[in-house]
Amino acid sequence: MNNKDIVSSYGLFATLVVTIIGVNVFSYPNELANLVGGDGWLVILLSGIIAYILISFICKAEKNNGYSHIYEILENRFGKIIAILVGLELTWYSTFFISMGLRTFTEEIKMYLLEQTPTEFIFLVTILMGTYLVRGEIDNLIKFNEISFWLMFIPVILVLIFSIYHVDFTNILPAFNNPPNSYAKGIIASINRFMGFQILFLIIPFVKDKKSINKVARKGIWFVVVFYIAVFILTVGVFGQNQTKILLWPVITMVKYINIPGSFIERWEGIIMSIWIIFYFTTFTNHYYFASDLLKKIFKFKDIKLSAAIIVPFIYLIALYPKNIAEAYVLTSKYSPIFFLINLIILPIALLLVSSSKKGGNGNSR
Repeated sequence: MNNKDIVSSYGLFATLVVTIIGVNVFSYPNELANLVGGDGWLVILLSGIIAYILISFICKAEKNNGYSHIYEILENRFGKIIAILVGLELTWYSTFFISMGLRTFTEEIKMYLLEQTPTEFIFLVTILMGTYLVRGEIDNLIKFNEISFWLMFIPVILVLIFSIYHVDFTNILPAFNNPPNSYAKGIIASINRFMGFQILFLIIPFVKDKKSINKVARKGIWFVVVFYIAVFILTVGVFGQNQTKILLWPVITMVKYINIPGSFIERWEGIIMSIWIIFYFTTFTNHYYFASDLLKKIFKFKDIKLSAAIIVPFIYLIALYPKNIAEAYVLTSKYSPIFFLINLIILPIALLLVSSSKKGGNGNSR
């Protein structure tokens, strides 16, 4: 990839949103309802504020380092050995994240669309499609994100609007009725749903209008917050708190309840599941590209094709490791908070503190 600014403000916004909102959005209300009942909207808002602050740290750190690649920043500020270790850890984190997501994605696809299709076959098809897109370099990835944004959110928002006919908004009451430790647990679990904004480390160096980065990134995170809150309130409004707690994927179940007299669409959940494939695939390819790009930088590969190929067997084997979706959820809940703490809290703060104390950078080298 030539050193040039190729990402528009909309490309940055779309990439951030479609990377964050992914495979777990349809089970999100279930998790929140079990932790804080109807106050899930408040937990989402507080989690969004935390993500907003951390994104500001990333944007500031990139600015202080001349909008360089994350690996180059690490190497310049902490030395080559630390840069390699942190780069490998980031690569492993992204690989683990998409692998667990792949297992969840496959289980849902098998339940609703492809009941008789072998799990391994779905793994291979998804990984190969992702590899093909990653090999096309970052400009093709951004274009894919820009198109996918509209394909994802216009139909989903329309479907959610139709579900309002079944909503009883009193189901989210009583409000503020949980002990403080419940809110703390809810925020720890909820903030993991915002994992993905580290993609800014990859995208920011290529943005055309550097002055708009902060504004666009913040708009992206608030779009995610509003979308999550809307999904939660509508789901709890339809089923109530107790029913939401026992439904594994309550959003899909909610869509089944849509019944518009005279409508030519018989099975709304088929539409939402088809769109949901894009929801997962955008998250998958963006994390996959981020991991491949880091690996390319660490081992000085000439292009991303080799590093993408090296990661393929790791994605497959990690996704195959959980015996079922319950084990995948256990592994995700166990390790995701650790990865979030290291990569999305400690790392941005460390980069910001170091870059603020050592003004400058390497210009716009990417």
